[in-house]
Amino acid sequence: MKRLLQSRLTNIVCISMFTGFYTIIYNVNTREVVFSSSMFSSEYDSFWYNWSHLLENGHLRFVVNALCIATGILVMMLVIRRRPYDEYHSTLLTNCLIVATVLTMIAIAVFYLMILLDPRGVLEKFTLFIFIHWTTVILADFVYELLCRWR
Repeated sequence: MKRLLQSRLTNIVCISMFTGFYTIIYNVNTREVVFSSSMFSSEYDSFWYNWSHLLENGHLRFVVNALCIATGILVMMLVIRRRPYDEYHSTLLTNCLIVATVLTMIAIAVFYLMILLDPRGVLEKFTLFIFIHWTTVILADFVYELLCRWR
Protein backbone atom coordinates (compact mmCIF):
# COMPACT_ATOMS: atom_id res chain seq x y z
CA MET A 1 0.00 0.00 0.00
CA LYS A 2 2.78 2.45 0.87
CA ARG A 3 4.51 1.73 -2.43
CA LEU A 4 1.31 2.60 -4.26
CA LEU A 5 0.95 5.84 -2.29
CA GLN A 6 4.56 6.82 -3.01
CA SER A 7 3.75 7.22 -6.69
CA ARG A 8 2.55 10.67 -7.73
CA LEU A 9 0.62 9.01 -10.56
CA THR A 10 -1.72 7.47 -7.96
CA ASN A 11 -2.54 10.93 -6.63
CA ILE A 12 -3.03 12.30 -10.16
CA VAL A 13 -5.40 9.48 -11.16
CA CYS A 14 -7.42 9.58 -7.92
CA ILE A 15 -7.87 13.37 -7.85
CA SER A 16 -8.73 13.47 -11.57
CA MET A 17 -11.31 10.68 -11.27
CA PHE A 18 -12.76 12.27 -8.14
CA THR A 19 -13.14 15.64 -9.86
CA GLY A 20 -14.50 14.10 -13.05
CA PHE A 21 -17.13 12.13 -11.14
CA TYR A 22 -18.34 15.11 -9.12
CA THR A 23 -18.31 17.38 -12.18
CA ILE A 24 -20.57 14.93 -14.00
CA ILE A 25 -22.92 14.78 -11.01
CA TYR A 26 -23.21 18.57 -10.89
CA ASN A 27 -23.65 18.94 -14.64
CA VAL A 28 -26.34 16.26 -14.79
CA ASN A 29 -28.19 17.26 -11.61
CA THR A 30 -28.44 20.98 -12.28
CA ARG A 31 -29.89 20.49 -15.77
CA GLU A 32 -32.66 18.09 -14.76
CA VAL A 33 -36.26 19.30 -14.79
CA VAL A 34 -37.01 17.09 -11.78
CA PHE A 35 -34.28 18.93 -9.89
CA SER A 36 -36.00 22.30 -10.39
CA SER A 37 -39.41 21.01 -9.37
CA SER A 38 -38.18 19.49 -6.11
CA MET A 39 -36.73 22.67 -4.63
CA PHE A 40 -37.63 24.01 -1.20
CA SER A 41 -40.41 26.52 -0.89
CA SER A 42 -39.81 30.09 0.25
CA GLU A 43 -41.38 29.46 3.64
CA TYR A 44 -38.54 27.14 4.63
CA ASP A 45 -35.22 28.02 6.26
CA SER A 46 -33.41 30.83 4.46
CA PHE A 47 -30.14 28.88 4.08
CA TRP A 48 -31.81 26.00 2.24
CA TYR A 49 -33.93 28.40 0.22
CA ASN A 50 -30.84 30.34 -0.91
CA TRP A 51 -28.91 27.12 -1.58
CA SER A 52 -31.85 25.83 -3.66
CA HIS A 53 -31.93 28.96 -5.75
CA LEU A 54 -28.16 28.89 -6.20
CA LEU A 55 -28.49 25.37 -7.59
CA GLU A 56 -31.64 26.07 -9.58
CA ASN A 57 -30.19 29.13 -11.30
CA GLY A 58 -26.97 27.31 -12.14
CA HIS A 59 -24.69 29.71 -10.30
CA LEU A 60 -22.80 26.85 -8.70
CA ARG A 61 -21.17 26.11 -12.05
CA PHE A 62 -18.70 28.93 -11.36
CA VAL A 63 -17.58 27.18 -8.18
CA VAL A 64 -17.45 23.85 -10.01
CA ASN A 65 -15.28 25.45 -12.70
CA ALA A 66 -13.00 26.90 -10.02
CA LEU A 67 -12.60 23.47 -8.42
CA CYS A 68 -11.82 21.97 -11.83
CA ILE A 69 -9.17 24.65 -12.38
CA ALA A 70 -7.73 23.98 -8.91
CA THR A 71 -7.59 20.27 -9.78
CA GLY A 72 -5.82 21.12 -13.04
CA ILE A 73 -3.25 23.21 -11.17
CA LEU A 74 -2.77 20.41 -8.65
CA VAL A 75 -2.25 17.85 -11.42
CA MET A 76 0.25 20.18 -13.11
CA MET A 77 2.12 20.54 -9.80
CA LEU A 78 2.24 16.77 -9.48
CA VAL A 79 3.46 16.34 -13.06
CA ILE A 80 6.15 19.01 -12.69
CA ARG A 81 7.38 17.54 -9.43
CA ARG A 82 8.77 14.27 -10.77
CA ARG A 83 10.18 12.91 -7.52
CA PRO A 84 8.10 10.19 -5.85
CA TYR A 85 7.00 10.64 -2.27
CA ASP A 86 9.58 9.58 0.28
CA GLU A 87 8.84 7.45 3.36
CA TYR A 88 7.97 10.45 5.56
CA HIS A 89 5.57 11.99 3.04
CA SER A 90 3.90 8.69 2.19
CA THR A 91 3.32 8.04 5.91
CA LEU A 92 1.92 11.54 6.29
CA LEU A 93 -0.31 11.00 3.25
CA THR A 94 -1.50 7.67 4.66
CA ASN A 95 -2.42 9.34 7.96
CA CYS A 96 -4.24 12.11 6.08
CA LEU A 97 -6.22 9.52 4.12
CA ILE A 98 -7.19 7.72 7.32
CA VAL A 99 -8.38 10.98 8.90
CA ALA A 100 -10.24 11.92 5.69
CA THR A 101 -11.96 8.53 5.66
CA VAL A 102 -13.09 8.90 9.27
CA LEU A 103 -14.35 12.45 8.64
CA THR A 104 -16.18 11.28 5.53
CA MET A 105 -17.91 8.53 7.52
CA ILE A 106 -18.97 11.10 10.11
CA ALA A 107 -20.24 13.41 7.35
CA ILE A 108 -22.25 10.57 5.81
CA ALA A 109 -23.81 9.87 9.21
CA VAL A 110 -24.71 13.55 9.64
CA PHE A 111 -26.12 13.65 6.10
CA TYR A 112 -28.21 10.55 6.80
CA LEU A 113 -29.47 12.06 10.06
CA MET A 114 -30.41 15.28 8.25
CA ILE A 115 -32.45 13.28 5.75
CA LEU A 116 -34.16 11.29 8.50
CA LEU A 117 -35.07 14.40 10.49
CA ASP A 118 -36.39 16.31 7.48
CA PRO A 119 -36.80 14.43 4.20
CA ARG A 120 -37.58 17.59 2.23
CA GLY A 121 -34.85 18.79 -0.08
CA VAL A 122 -32.85 15.59 -0.42
CA LEU A 123 -31.23 16.85 -3.61
CA GLU A 124 -30.09 20.08 -1.99
CA LYS A 125 -28.67 18.24 0.99
CA PHE A 126 -26.94 15.71 -1.23
CA THR A 127 -25.37 18.39 -3.43
CA LEU A 128 -24.25 20.32 -0.35
CA PHE A 129 -22.61 17.15 1.01
CA ILE A 130 -20.85 16.57 -2.32
CA PHE A 131 -19.79 20.20 -2.52
CA ILE A 132 -18.28 20.20 0.98
CA HIS A 133 -16.59 16.83 0.46
CA TRP A 134 -15.19 17.76 -2.95
CA THR A 135 -13.92 21.16 -1.79
CA THR A 136 -12.20 19.77 1.28
CA VAL A 137 -10.51 16.93 -0.64
CA ILE A 138 -9.19 19.23 -3.37
CA LEU A 139 -8.06 21.93 -0.94
CA ALA A 140 -6.49 19.43 1.47
CA ASP A 141 -4.50 17.81 -1.33
CA PHE A 142 -3.55 21.23 -2.68
CA VAL A 143 -2.35 22.43 0.73
CA TYR A 144 -0.52 19.11 1.28
CA GLU A 145 1.35 19.56 -1.98
CA LEU A 146 2.18 23.20 -1.28
CA LEU A 147 3.33 22.75 2.30
CA CYS A 148 5.01 19.37 2.16
CA ARG A 149 6.29 19.07 -1.35
CA TRP A 150 7.09 22.58 -2.57
CA ARG A 151 9.44 23.85 0.11
